[in-house]
Amino acid sequence: MAEPRQPVLIIDDEERVRELLMDYLDEFDEFELFGAGSGEEALAMLRLRPARLCVVDMRLPGMDGAEFIEAAAAARLCHHFIVHTGSVDFTVSQALQDLGLTRKDVFYKPVDASQVLARIRALITGEEG
Repeated sequence: MAEPRQPVLIIDDEERVRELLMDYLDEFDEFELFGAGSGEEALAMLRLRPARLCVVDMRLPGMDGAEFIEAAAAARLCHHFIVHTGSVDFTVSQALQDLGLTRKDVFYKPVDASQVLARIRALITGEEG
């Protein structure tokens, strides 16, 4: 029997970037993918369908990525987070570290999507690989 597809939310205000990552991940038929263009939209979606993992851009309109992660974690709407950012000066704050994020969870654009996939799989399965 096939394993259930894990819900993964991709949050990026750049629609093309969001769609490219979703299209790539969809090829593996492992995830139930959905996307949002802002932190506020993502929280509304998660209230209807919590996610196993969220891939989060840091520079979002309105609520930024760090604020989104903190809010989603506090409400227990997502189990794991990966940062996918174009901000080369981004570092994992103490608040995000306290939520379990490490440097392994940060990917700077442009990134090889296979690296993001590998990290998603490691977090979902609990295997650090």
